[in-house]
Amino acid sequence: MAEVQNNEKPTSVDGVKKYLDANNIEYSDIEQVAGGNANYVFRVSNGVGVSRIYKHAEPYVAFSKGAIPLAVDRMDYEATALQVVHDLLSDVNAVKLPKVWQYDQPSKVLVMADAGHKTLKEAYSDPDIDVAEIGRLLAEWLVLLHHKTRDISIGAGGNPTARSIYRYSYSNLAQVAGQYRLDADFCHYVDRTYGCLLQSDDDSVCHGDFWPGNIMLNQEKTLTVVDWEICRRGRGETDVAQFAAEAYLLDRFRGRKGLLDAFLKSYRRKVQELGKDLTVDRRFTQRVAVHMGVHLAFWPASVKWAENGDTKAVIELGHQLMRRGDAEDMDWLRENSLGGLLKSDD
Repeated sequence: MAEVQNNEKPTSVDGVKKYLDANNIEYSDIEQVAGGNANYVFRVSNGVGVSRIYKHAEPYVAFSKGAIPLAVDRMDYEATALQVVHDLLSDVNAVKLPKVWQYDQPSKVLVMADAGHKTLKEAYSDPDIDVAEIGRLLAEWLVLLHHKTRDISIGAGGNPTARSIYRYSYSNLAQVAGQYRLDADFCHYVDRTYGCLLQSDDDSVCHGDFWPGNIMLNQEKTLTVVDWEICRRGRGETDVAQFAAEAYLLDRFRGRKGLLDAFLKSYRRKVQELGKDLTVDRRFTQRVAVHMGVHLAFWPASVKWAENGDTKAVIELGHQLMRRGDAEDMDWLRENSLGGLLKSDD
């Protein structure tokens, strides 16, 4: 494919048109896809009912317009992960990865199948979807991801860029705590004790941004896991915890449909069913609790879910999860958000 020139970068609809024309690719319609922050994402239709997703990386976070640097090798890792994981989990019918049609590595343009127009976060309140069943399917798929990729490489260093990005919430946790008059010193401790582990964790391939906003549903209600640019070698607890935190927020503010409990119970049961490699033990639960706590103590301060009073309550819960997780207080965790992960005899 033709390498993108400076005046042809696919960072706008016009730029995508120039890119497609330069590569003799037919199209009838181009629309920019909302919701992407790091990259430029477009839906390109060919006029006969087929659309594909074109995703392009620049050496910065897209929404920052160049102000926040971000290495473009993230697209290399995403392209690799999509193809490797797709093959490993091809026998799972309920949850899919988008098929990669083309990766233009010099231009950092990834062309994928269109997985649909609605995310699980957007669809959560729809009365015709079974949220608990979706939680079960995603949990079982995630166990298989963590189980089958223990010896799988996604590239040099397991994606160092993603490792550094993933610590962002830990590194800035104390600042948010100060805004809400919470214990900033404890946040520094959490970063030193747990945040540092993100640089060395190396058990399996992790999605890195596993939350309902990266789960697409099409008209047939097929689930597709998208946005793999910060996948990395790590520990599965972080994927579990991030999804758990966002499932908690959806359940609390969008209808209490049981996504969190179904997801955690199903993850634990699938691990027990496999009976090898993975375990849901006290160490696993501790990491899940701390990471879930970090997520709830940090992100709701900038991503609006509710009014200020409810936001503070969520952030306070995040601090409790960090403290109780660090102390391995399984009784408290069982009664507060992580019951689905803990059997009564833990």
